[in-house]
Amino acid sequence: MRSNAPTIVQSVYVKTRSFLLLSSLPAALFATLPELSSIDPIEYDEAEQRLVARGDARLKVETTEVRADTITYYQEYGLADALGDAAIMREGYRMVGERVSFDANDNIFSVQAPRTGAWPLYIEGQDAGGSIENMSLEASHIYYTDPGFLTPNIKARSLRFKEVDERKSLQIKGATFRIGPVPFFYLPSFTYYLTESPFYFDFDVGSDSTLGTYLQTTTLIPLTPALRLGANLDYYSKRGTLVGPAAQYVYDTGTHRMVGAFSSGYIDDRGKTGTDVNGQAIDPSRSYAEWRHQHQIGERGTLLANLSYRSDSAVMRDFNESVFKRNQRPDNFVEAVYAGDNFLLSAFTRFNPSDFDRIQERLPELQFDYLPTPIGDLGVYQSGAASYARIRDDLNNVPSLDGTTYRAYERFDLSYQLLRPVPLNNWLSFTPLAAARLSHYINQETKSILAVNPKDSTSLSRYALGFDLAAQAQATYATRNAIWEIEGLRHTLRPVLKYRYLSSPADNDAIQIERQALDLNRPILDLNELRQLDAVGDAHLVRIGLENEFQTRAEGYGSRSLAALNFYQDILLEREQVKYDGTQPNTLHATWVELLIQPAPWLKFDLAARLSTQKMSLEELRTRTTLLSGDAWSLRLSTDLLLSDIDQFRLAYMLRLSENQSFIAHTRFNADTGTFDYTSIGLHSQLGSAWELLYEITLRDDPIRESELEFTVGLRLVEP
Repeated sequence: MRSNAPTIVQSVYVKTRSFLLLSSLPAALFATLPELSSIDPIEYDEAEQRLVARGDARLKVETTEVRADTITYYQEYGLADALGDAAIMREGYRMVGERVSFDANDNIFSVQAPRTGAWPLYIEGQDAGGSIENMSLEASHIYYTDPGFLTPNIKARSLRFKEVDERKSLQIKGATFRIGPVPFFYLPSFTYYLTESPFYFDFDVGSDSTLGTYLQTTTLIPLTPALRLGANLDYYSKRGTLVGPAAQYVYDTGTHRMVGAFSSGYIDDRGKTGTDVNGQAIDPSRSYAEWRHQHQIGERGTLLANLSYRSDSAVMRDFNESVFKRNQRPDNFVEAVYAGDNFLLSAFTRFNPSDFDRIQERLPELQFDYLPTPIGDLGVYQSGAASYARIRDDLNNVPSLDGTTYRAYERFDLSYQLLRPVPLNNWLSFTPLAAARLSHYINQETKSILAVNPKDSTSLSRYALGFDLAAQAQATYATRNAIWEIEGLRHTLRPVLKYRYLSSPADNDAIQIERQALDLNRPILDLNELRQLDAVGDAHLVRIGLENEFQTRAEGYGSRSLAALNFYQDILLEREQVKYDGTQPNTLHATWVELLIQPAPWLKFDLAARLSTQKMSLEELRTRTTLLSGDAWSLRLSTDLLLSDIDQFRLAYMLRLSENQSFIAHTRFNADTGTFDYTSIGLHSQLGSAWELLYEITLRDDPIRESELEFTVGLRLVEP
């Protein structure tokens, strides 16, 4: 006969927690019970085979745990009913709701009014059910960060959470994309992986004299797990509307990984378009397109693409200044590389889609690089390369003194180098080397008023001889400093001496297409590494260097660099080529000084200088100084000096005013004119947990195309 009053078993009772020890039950029955605990004594109804736990009740079955104010567990069926602040959880996952029903035998559950999430997502719904690895939610909302009036969110008819091989995804049905309560986009179905950012929003509102009042927006919505698709949509009161598609994608299968982005825009410009860099009138139909792509193929293959189309030289400067500052003269190229055990096989092409800029095109360049490899047991290392390239120089609208408008040739190039490291003792090594480079030119042509077409084919040979003499010495000091976290000091000193002789071609009838770019770094010495082959002439020089590095023990393991100081002096024994500024170099060509100081994470100083040794005058100076005080403030100072052409100082400052607000300032001082030619002052704010808000005022002195005064308000979605 069933009793109406439950049988209460209290075996252990403490103030904070009690555990049920059913020693009176059969051993087989006890083995089937999950771990059930609560603050209050647990009630056990033997007739109903029911246990009731109250007060921070917990039911644990293997790795799954249910918590609630009250848990009723039906032992015969392995069912649990949790009420009041109910939650079901496992390591790394938690879902809460008004009521949780749990089947301990099959490890499945249902939740009323479920709430769950993993930063930056917060999810709530009407009902949820399934297993922790595979569950569904009905009538759900997915918020990007915390729910709020302006929080981006998705209102979904249903969604299904799946975890396969530790990759978590949401399969969403009937998705309405919204900003707060306002809908703006709908998708019948799509899948979102939790490791990705679901949205991208970027809004800028401002005003200046050249664009008028403007609104710049970029919006991206996830269409597939690998693709976010959207558009750039801008409005300028003085210029018109700019619109163009935009996309971001990430694809990873383990053997293939692709990442890339595309952005574009078109506008029928109603304003004063002005002229381009060559003085040509700019057409009102203006557009741009930018594509960046990186593809890793297995462990050995890579593919890179960097493509930029601009209808005129000023379109990005006018309508996308942030991109223009980073990339004023875009380089269009595609390169594929296969890495073998001791070789590289590459295909490279560079082309010029514009009619206002001058670029040395390679259409294409195929190259095989043989990496340094020992020859038997001789101690000699050999390396080389073989390549084919069609090189073209279309001057477009760039003026030419001799009226040249077009030059091109095809070139076969073969290089080979031998070197033999000879350790003279344990601190000194001597490495002689010899190299040769043979180039054969065919299908040469030029279009010019004055120049005469060269021979159809030409062969040129270049040779190099030299040696490297390098020494190394070390000293350690028992230096300790708590402020700089120095635990011992090691000084490494490396004197180096390099000698090179490079011969010029015997026949110099080849077209000079490859020009020497303005490069203020130390010149490359090795013949097989020279890129601008047409510009290579006689070179006979000695480079003397003294390299210093200071290190201390790193916390945990290894070492960290505190400072480096390097000196290099080039001595020109023969002087054929002119310098970048058109003057003849001296025998004591130049002295380079490089200094790096980074004794702590909050301080870094970097200096690079080039001096005219003959005149003992400073030709170039670049410094970078960074000071940080956690996230409270930061100060960055940089200087750039290049003879009388550039003499600029830049300062960037950030001060955190509160948890959600920061003051930022950037300024650039031109010492030649004695003016601050660029200054911006702004206030950065955190708007809720999803948005960043930026107020900025920009002042410019005598700008080329921009306004002297500009005011901008930017709103950007926080990326996780």
